[in-house]
Amino acid sequence: MTELRIEDLLSADEYDKKRNELLSIANSENELRTVHIGNSVSLLFENKETVQNKLQEVLRNENVIHSEGIQEKLSIYKLLLPNTNNLKASMSINSDEEEKLNFPVEEKKGIDKKVWIQIGENDRVFGSSSTNLKHADVKDYERVFVLEFDLSNLMVKDFQAGMVLYAGIDHPKYNIRTKEILKETTTSLAKDFL
Repeated sequence: MTELRIEDLLSADEYDKKRNELLSIANSENELRTVHIGNSVSLLFENKETVQNKLQEVLRNENVIHSEGIQEKLSIYKLLLPNTNNLKASMSINSDEEEKLNFPVEEKKGIDKKVWIQIGENDRVFGSSSTNLKHADVKDYERVFVLEFDLSNLMVKDFQAGMVLYAGIDHPKYNIRTKEILKETTTSLAKDFL
């Protein structure tokens, strides 16, 4: 697991100077580490780079420049970082596909408890929803869930050995699984365990 420390963050001025370049790199990293489950749901598997980018943007947008405020935000965003034997992912529901989900808001709330990943022939691992981040600029029913997938030592070894990765949702109204996830994505995620 890689730690994110206050020393890793750029000052507001440094970040503004490098922002376009850093956002371009972050977008590529996010794309590589995102798994789409059907058209409506996506998982962004977080790592130091994805979390640091989110944090730098929040600090910039909220004009947080004092060390106490930065430390407070850092302590929250560090919760997104994976630990020794787990992966963490930000799960989002695509609002453009909202109507296609075709089930009531009340039922949609449980969808985060039905998301799974599978490494090779190992059992499916369902994510536990550890945090619920609500964005101020979205409607009440649109959420970003933070899911934690706890893996056994064998699963981690299989993952590092390049076993195939699948993901899916086992919800009565949205029951879907991915095809084999791209090797580039699996390789990137496996690096989280080095």
